[in-house]
Amino acid sequence: MALNLSDLKDKDSILVNVVFYLVTAFFVAIIFSYPLLSFKVYLQNKEINKLDNIMSFDETQQKTNEMKVLDYKKKIDDYTLIINNHRISSNIFVFIEEKTLSNVWFSNFAMSQFANEVKLSGEAENIVALSLQVEAFEKSEDYVRDVAVLESQESDSGRVQFALSLYLTPEVFNYNANK
Repeated sequence: MALNLSDLKDKDSILVNVVFYLVTAFFVAIIFSYPLLSFKVYLQNKEINKLDNIMSFDETQQKTNEMKVLDYKKKIDDYTLIINNHRISSNIFVFIEEKTLSNVWFSNFAMSQFANEVKLSGEAENIVALSLQVEAFEKSEDYVRDVAVLESQESDSGRVQFALSLYLTPEVFNYNANK
């Protein structure tokens, strides 16, 4: 078999032509795909920026909501402090009503909330009833620090007229005091 130089040249030229056309096609594909890929990157960056703006808004909204919640918590704590320290004198009436014996009547009532003192004047059926009434007040150690009998006087009818002074603890004036 003889080798023909022209056959070899034709085969090389076909191979060179094929490689040339493949490289040219690849180069053309790169040139046309570059703007397409650049446009796609541009759209993706635009979408990322949009999502970043949404996330930034959400973070700002979350911080605003957190500030509102902290403000409400502070207000609630302030009101709780006010309510817990609120002094109310009507608890005294409930306390005296619960501790008053059936055979003792109070006719005069004077209160000094700042001194935590209540002065009571009244009438008891007898001296024993007055003594039991004073004892009932003294047993209320949660609210009464001291009881002083300022005066007591027996009337012609056998009843005892008296004046008491109750020195109270500040807890009796609390808004949520146990009555």
